[in-house]
Amino acid sequence: MSPVAPYGTWASPLAVAEVASQRVARYALASDGTALYWLEGRPEEAGRVVLVRAEVGRKPAVVSPPATSIRSRVHEYGGGAWCLVPGGPDRPSFAYVEERSQRVFAASGDAEPIALTPEPPPGERWHHGGLAADPSGHVLAIRERHIDTGVERSVIRLHPGAAGSEATLRAGRGFFGSLSPSPDGTRLAWVAWDHPNMPWDATELWVGGLAASDDPALESAVRVGADLLEGSSVDQPVWLDADTLALVADAGGWWQPWRWRSGGAPERICDLDAEFQGPAWGLGQHTIVALGPDLLGCVWRSGGTDHVGTLRTDGALAELSQPCVTASALCAHVGGVAWLGQTPATPGGVWWSEVEPTGGGDASWIQVSGASAPLRVTDVSVAEPISVSSPGGRAIHGHLYPPRLSGWQGPEAAAPPLVVHCHGGPTASSDAGFDPMVQMFTTRGYAVATVNFAGSTGYGRAYRRSLDGQWGVADIDDCVAVARWLADSGRVDRGRMAIRGGSAGGLTALGALVRSDVFAAAVSWYGVTDLISLAATTHDFESRYTDRLIGPLPETASVYEERSPLNRVGEITGAVLLLQGEDDPVVPADQTRRMAEALTARGIRCEARYFEGESHGFRRADTLIACFEAELAFYADVLLGAPEGA
Repeated sequence: MSPVAPYGTWASPLAVAEVASQRVARYALASDGTALYWLEGRPEEAGRVVLVRAEVGRKPAVVSPPATSIRSRVHEYGGGAWCLVPGGPDRPSFAYVEERSQRVFAASGDAEPIALTPEPPPGERWHHGGLAADPSGHVLAIRERHIDTGVERSVIRLHPGAAGSEATLRAGRGFFGSLSPSPDGTRLAWVAWDHPNMPWDATELWVGGLAASDDPALESAVRVGADLLEGSSVDQPVWLDADTLALVADAGGWWQPWRWRSGGAPERICDLDAEFQGPAWGLGQHTIVALGPDLLGCVWRSGGTDHVGTLRTDGALAELSQPCVTASALCAHVGGVAWLGQTPATPGGVWWSEVEPTGGGDASWIQVSGASAPLRVTDVSVAEPISVSSPGGRAIHGHLYPPRLSGWQGPEAAAPPLVVHCHGGPTASSDAGFDPMVQMFTTRGYAVATVNFAGSTGYGRAYRRSLDGQWGVADIDDCVAVARWLADSGRVDRGRMAIRGGSAGGLTALGALVRSDVFAAAVSWYGVTDLISLAATTHDFESRYTDRLIGPLPETASVYEERSPLNRVGEITGAVLLLQGEDDPVVPADQTRRMAEALTARGIRCEARYFEGESHGFRRADTLIACFEAELAFYADVLLGAPEGA
């Protein structure tokens, strides 16, 4: 007979330390035609990021230099921190951004890495990212100069031999991204945008001629689709041949694939209501890839689930049969496509599928690499899609993970406590893939709801823009509506509900204790508490983000103040746990300290923990363990001590 125990007290086999170790970040996948490479962030090594190489059937191996961590800080969120470099045995095989110095290095085999960028001048701080290599072996990069007067960005070309031999190809714009040299090395495509836009609001795609000399210049630069794509988010230029680009644009209301031929106008090649990319928080997103002059590999999200397939330029879309529900970092590899993905029941890994030359038909797939599953399949809570109507009738999307542990059950007629998770961004989304953090809760007897509130990506431009002017209102109200719906349906105990989130999700979680009384507690991981302070002190990439989400300053300062949890402490209705990194440039630790002091002064239960050496997004195993232990203990005290059904 299965043991009966109160929800939240089940004897989970998933230890907190294992949850932390499972949070290995894999990204930036690429192929050299023989092996696959990817970056891997390792919590047990204090968050060090290494470059891993793997061939099918062989154990993956680290190929980046010992003790080196690879990470870009361009736009603070980085991306494009490495690239493969073509060339013979006397040429480097890959280039990378060394995390601490932010200099670009080239490496080949066991040879000592070669610095391709110099030390910055005194008083300046340089970041590099968005790396790409042209056929001649030169490395293209985005340089970000932090100087007394602000931040300046440019596109540069680095000689593969040594530092100091470089040329500036483009400058004078607020931001650059998606550097893509043509297959013959004669042209370069790139994306640019300026404040107050974010890359998911409006960007421009440009193409220019790339000279072969050591002092090149981008000649006869033209903007692609200046009229047709005006005001759209355009990204991911991919060369199908020397004169044809594929790209992703949301001019039709969704991020969909388009094609552009030199001298012509861009044309949409797929009108499926689905998102063929996500928000470009980091550089180097790859969800479309060239498989031939008339064939693309692609990833698209529909109904909260990712799909992998092929798209012919005549519009024929074919889905590959494979087990992942999340997919990213697509690349062409050995007669097929490879990607990073998760199934509903297994951690993230590297996958490959063959592709028919015509793009259609069934194909076989394999998992190239991935961590072993920390749970038996019978212990895994699989996401259930949910859709709830907002008070205004708009659909709210999300997933419910019921409590699950084989052999355990809750008391008869009892309902489990609920933890609502708010993703960050707020222009991001939660997906249905296996997440050890979610399973940490469900195997202990908690239900978890992940809410893709107004503004989330994955549901088209209109849904993404539905948070404009409403951040701190619509996102909170959506999470409250989902919690109430689950309680009204009897799926969870309405007297034992908590809400959690990180960064922007922290603002949503804390704001839910102000705008409603449905939650007994909120947990904020490096969350926003003071919107005026955020706008004044955050980094350049996001410094105008709130113009659209709330309103321009100083005209709407009163709205910022009204929606800041720090200014509404007297209205907070539950207990609070605050988790904060001391070195956070996005949400400085001072915000959390002032929030903790204000809560304590009001007599509201508040616990605050600060972590040296952690930035915006915790990366170290010891930090993650401490945070998960604190969060579980907090819920056990606040939720499990509450009278059932109150």
